[in-house]
Amino acid sequence: MLPLRSLVMYKQKPAIVSSVDTDRIVVRTIDGEERRVRQKDLVLAHIGPILSFQGPDDAGTDVRDALDLLGAEHPEGYGPMPWREFAELAWADAGPDHVVRAWRALTDEPSVELLDEGVRVRSQEEQRVLAEREEKRRELTALKSTFIEEFSRSWKHRTTYAGTDDPRFKPFIDDLSRYARGLSDESALVRAIDIKMEPRAVHEALIAAGVWDASFNPWPERNGCIMTAPSCAVPETERTEPNIARTDFRHLRSYAIDNEWSNDPDDAISIEGDTVWIHVADPASRIAPLSDLDREAMIRGSTLYLPERTIPMLPEYMVRLLGLGLQEESPALSFGVRLDGEGRIEATHIVPSTVRVRRLTYQQADTMLDSDEVLVRLGAVARTRAMLRRAHGAIDIEFPEVAIKVRGDIPSFQIVPATRSAGLVQELMILAGEAAARWAFERDLPFPYATQDPPASSKNSGSGAGPSPSLAQNFSRRRSMRASIVSATCSAHAGLGLSFYSQVTSPLRRYQDLLAHYQIRRALAGTSATPPLSTETLEERLYTYSQQAAKNRQAERDSRAHWTMVHLSKNPGWVGKAIVLDTSENAPALIRELGFETSIALSKGIAADEEISIALRRVSIVDLSARFECMR
Repeated sequence: MLPLRSLVMYKQKPAIVSSVDTDRIVVRTIDGEERRVRQKDLVLAHIGPILSFQGPDDAGTDVRDALDLLGAEHPEGYGPMPWREFAELAWADAGPDHVVRAWRALTDEPSVELLDEGVRVRSQEEQRVLAEREEKRRELTALKSTFIEEFSRSWKHRTTYAGTDDPRFKPFIDDLSRYARGLSDESALVRAIDIKMEPRAVHEALIAAGVWDASFNPWPERNGCIMTAPSCAVPETERTEPNIARTDFRHLRSYAIDNEWSNDPDDAISIEGDTVWIHVADPASRIAPLSDLDREAMIRGSTLYLPERTIPMLPEYMVRLLGLGLQEESPALSFGVRLDGEGRIEATHIVPSTVRVRRLTYQQADTMLDSDEVLVRLGAVARTRAMLRRAHGAIDIEFPEVAIKVRGDIPSFQIVPATRSAGLVQELMILAGEAAARWAFERDLPFPYATQDPPASSKNSGSGAGPSPSLAQNFSRRRSMRASIVSATCSAHAGLGLSFYSQVTSPLRRYQDLLAHYQIRRALAGTSATPPLSTETLEERLYTYSQQAAKNRQAERDSRAHWTMVHLSKNPGWVGKAIVLDTSENAPALIRELGFETSIALSKGIAADEEISIALRRVSIVDLSARFECMR
């Protein structure tokens, strides 16, 4: 047991033993704090007694002489030498107060390391390394001060920061950039420069100082998106599973219809007899559930479509290998659906298959809708299905689509023409989703169902009314809709007018669909009553997917707004047209040519759906905002 009033070391600092209990010792540290600690956490430095830490601080040359002696005798380093022994080396008759004096004298001495056990003299090599490290620290501190002063002056006065390309200042610029991109939550440098601790504020400062070009898009990273392409190895062969063999559908005329810029076709349509076939890319034939490739797809959630680039959910090689129509023949998971005369599903047959697919743009398909036998028959099915869903309260919402593409930091805006074939494809994809959901429910299969509650306001929802040419009505319908939910619980999808629905037609670019394919394949194999993913596991993975998919969608919206602001900032005298969507205060309006919705203070007498002339008055890239004035 340590004696009362003895001098001990606690966390490399002197302390005096004040009292002793059976299991704890109370000490008073040199900092004036009282601590109740275990004996094993203390090291006896001097038996004492010592009453206080008061006394002379000046150790004179005694401590220096002792250090020089040890350094000369032990250039390779020495110790630790117990505190009492070191004090006696410095002073022949050393008491506890000498130990305290030695500790104070050595606190900032680089040639030694202070330990509870005593003083360790560093080797000459250690001292050299520490000296170099300290010199670098001083240089870094000086550089940091210079950076703070010069960068602060640049962004506050909107002048170009001269050190942008100087490698010495790169760590500081990287620190600010990481914070502005949302990759770090804190930055002492931001505080030192006196910028508001907010990514948008640092974003604005980086642009003002000329470090970032105004076109730089930080929103995907700020929303938590993964910005690198997946690099997992792709299995060269399909997984072998009992009872699963491919049906040969190469004789069917199958069409993959999409936008002209699409590079990941994952669905195609055909018809045979009274059965409509929706063929879907089959990545689940190669990706094992819970594998590394599956986990990679899960954490990405979906393919990220940005105006400046596309970041796929799955490795690009897999997309090129399995995209329908990208090879002469394609493996697929085919959904065969037979309908009654009113469009209700009578039977569903799901099989792995091999298909030959011809790719068409929507514009090409439109020219064939009235002449191609397959498209004529599928068009009739799509019309019957649309009428059935509307009879069950489906809500049609149609808004003009604008594709934004960026080349060399220059955005271009292309209005996507409304096509009949786009409606046909959409209707058949919805049919596949309903058929898959019913099929899974009948088999009590854990499945990723998509559900949606009825509109918040049925008055303006347009339930069952069919398409409307009024953008104001479409806006009102959209505003009344509730968010859709993906879970293992089956419920109705009010917006589509369906009692069962799941998304199964985009497994190359949406993880929810890939999960559905896993479950279908195991049910087809029939080798076990337990699917590859239990309900609990499915819910967990759907939660992870939903979180990331929401981030991706927000990043896509923010990125579209960003490039719209970039375009407007380069055209400060911009004038154009907008369609009024609502006549409330700060009325929402759609700038059709940009696909951008904004709020505008209207003149009196302007009605919903009226086209007005507007002029740009202010634009902020960092705030994703623009103010327009109504010119009537």
